[in-house]
Amino acid sequence: MHNMEDELYKENVLHHYRNPRNKYALAGADIVGKDTNALCGDEITIYAHVNGDKVITTMSFMGDGCAISQAASSLLTEYATGKRMEEIQKMTQKDMERLLGISLSMVRARCALLPIQAFQHIIMHTHREYHA
Repeated sequence: MHNMEDELYKENVLHHYRNPRNKYALAGADIVGKDTNALCGDEITIYAHVNGDKVITTMSFMGDGCAISQAASSLLTEYATGKRMEEIQKMTQKDMERLLGISLSMVRARCALLPIQAFQHIIMHTHREYHA
């Protein structure tokens, strides 16, 4: 049986899935990263403005997928603002579980880590010093 706290966290995931934050293609993004989960077809593109100190000033996402990948992307865009690129690129499954507030099976972990992997797989950057 699930306790009340688990239900609240699941509700938060569903809320971010139904009402994603920062779901748009960020105009003039310094960085664009993209990844796809080959097993399920979920696809996420991450956009970011980054200042000269490699601090993320704005992050957004676009993509389609399950509730977990969409909620994880939404939550990540909020969490990443004000953080250094390196800190976000080094996030782990445990970090993502804390952000989502739920434990993840191996299959669901792939969905939750998709926005992090997209940010690691930079496909476009406008400043050479942002090379990963």
